[in-house]
Amino acid sequence: MTYSRYGVAVLLVAPAMAWNHVGHKAVAGIAYDQLTPAARQRADALIRAHPDYALFTAGAPSDGREKARYAFMQAAYWPDTIKGDPRFYDDGRLEVQPTPAQPGFADMKQRRNWHYINVPFSTDGTATLPPREPNVLSQLTMILGVIGREAPPPGSVRAEEDPVYLLPWLLHLAGDVHQPLHCGTRFKNGQVDPRTGKPWSDLGGNTVYVVGAYNLHAYWDDVLGITDTPAYIEGLIKVIRKHAAEAETTMDPARWVEEGFELAKSVVYSFGNSGGETKENPINLTDEYRLKAGEVARKRAALAGHRLAAVLNARLR
Repeated sequence: MTYSRYGVAVLLVAPAMAWNHVGHKAVAGIAYDQLTPAARQRADALIRAHPDYALFTAGAPSDGREKARYAFMQAAYWPDTIKGDPRFYDDGRLEVQPTPAQPGFADMKQRRNWHYINVPFSTDGTATLPPREPNVLSQLTMILGVIGREAPPPGSVRAEEDPVYLLPWLLHLAGDVHQPLHCGTRFKNGQVDPRTGKPWSDLGGNTVYVVGAYNLHAYWDDVLGITDTPAYIEGLIKVIRKHAAEAETTMDPARWVEEGFELAKSVVYSFGNSGGETKENPINLTDEYRLKAGEVARKRAALAGHRLAAVLNARLR
């Protein structure tokens, strides 16, 4: 599948979170443990130079190596953290005023549309809309072209040109793009946006209600667990590592998106077209579905960590 064919049309904004804090930290931990000494040294230096380094190391172990690994893993969740940080503003909303730039930052944008790409599909002939840039594919591609550069003086360049600012985004988006619902969105039942009359999707599962979770997207975000403790995350990393031998190390983000999109169609939406439109009519996911979801999530997290390490080893030499 080639994504250039989707063009640039109306963006369907979804409140995407991807793997939760547990999943993102696990992916980053897997990657960190596979870094070469040179890549680890450069990654550690970039993380230390980040203006929010104090946040990354809050509660960190005192041991130098463990502190660096801890900061790397915390940085991987930072792009989601800033969605609730009053220093940052939602630049995707026209009515929102920019907040003042803080020391070390070029701007304070939340960049929520970087987290996903709404590649469309429909199984019932409903009209669809193509995704629009920026999205997770366009931004991963951009970041991979910048991340190996030498770090400029703090705040001296645009955020999109600063490897210090972009490294946490790379750690995060590499995880995001391996969550299938960050790669696809379903159109069905001829639904249209009443404001515009244009086709309307489920926003990557955010408007599909399921029993036992807020919605389908949230269910998949939490498949890897919700216990944010070092012991749980390290145990999860050990479990996920078992899939590392199966990991295929393509460093092409378009391939990552294509894989996620195919899994969205074949696994995530395998329950069919009926139900889930309202909170009063949620989908009751079967035990078989839940087991499959866990298996897919662990494999995707293993791939994400393995591929993230490969990307960093290739660029941070």
